[in-house]
Amino acid sequence: MPQPEEGRWEISNGDIRERAARDSFRPDAVEDLTYSNPFGLELERVWFDGKVVYAVELGELEVDFDDERKARNAKVAQEYQVVRSVELDDDGKLKDGKEPERVEGQFNIYDSVPGMDEYSPLWQFNYVVVPADYEANTLRSEADCVQSGHRILKSTVVEN
Repeated sequence: MPQPEEGRWEISNGDIRERAARDSFRPDAVEDLTYSNPFGLELERVWFDGKVVYAVELGELEVDFDDERKARNAKVAQEYQVVRSVELDDDGKLKDGKEPERVEGQFNIYDSVPGMDEYSPLWQFNYVVVPADYEANTLRSEADCVQSGHRILKSTVVEN
């Protein structure tokens, strides 16, 4: 009997089985994920709608936001990085390549996850500039960022 070539599977030690329906998140709002990281990639924890999800960063890339036709063809999702300070140049890139001063311990924030219409594996950075007394991980969703009253700088920095 032929084996299906794709499906919604769980794979354990090379053995494939259909993935049973289950909640995507544990009761403590952390993504219910088992991942062996076979390629040794660096993982990060990020917030999505007040829940912790895991992501892999695969590097920065150029998207030409000035060319409207090209920009329309490059669907990007929004990522928020909470920072104490950041400087962008006239093109929306980090000024002089200087990294922003991040809030220690703060997870970045995604506007979407796979399965949502807004989702894309390309993330456009929005820098949320917070004061010195901001406590890490107070902001945990796109709505938190937008409603916070903190200045948000939309960049043209995109990562995969």
